[in-house]
Amino acid sequence: MECRKCNALIPQGEEREHNKEILCEDCYIDVLSPAAFCDPWATYNAESFNKRNPETAFTDSQLKILNTLKESGGLDPDGLADRLTDHMSRQDGERECAALHRMGKISIESKNGSVFICVKH
Repeated sequence: MECRKCNALIPQGEEREHNKEILCEDCYIDVLSPAAFCDPWATYNAESFNKRNPETAFTDSQLKILNTLKESGGLDPDGLADRLTDHMSRQDGERECAALHRMGKISIESKNGSVFICVKH
């Protein structure tokens, strides 16, 4: 069987159904748990954790995102996804950016009508 979203082959018995579409487990999780940038409770928790554990507050993926944004001076979402394509999926990148935004480490701005992601100073 093939995933309707990513076209990956799904082993028998591991398929998931959502809105009458057959999905692999990864796509099913992405559909059920999209990145959320506005979540006050998650923001509070992320900031509190970061204050108590500044040395271990970031995952390897989050550090890669921060370094990429620092080196580039900021990017639009497509540019960031392109630079990170060898390290993580776009959906994982969106989740990590949402977490970094909650921690107050990145800002998401509008420049010339486009979304721009940069490191907060």
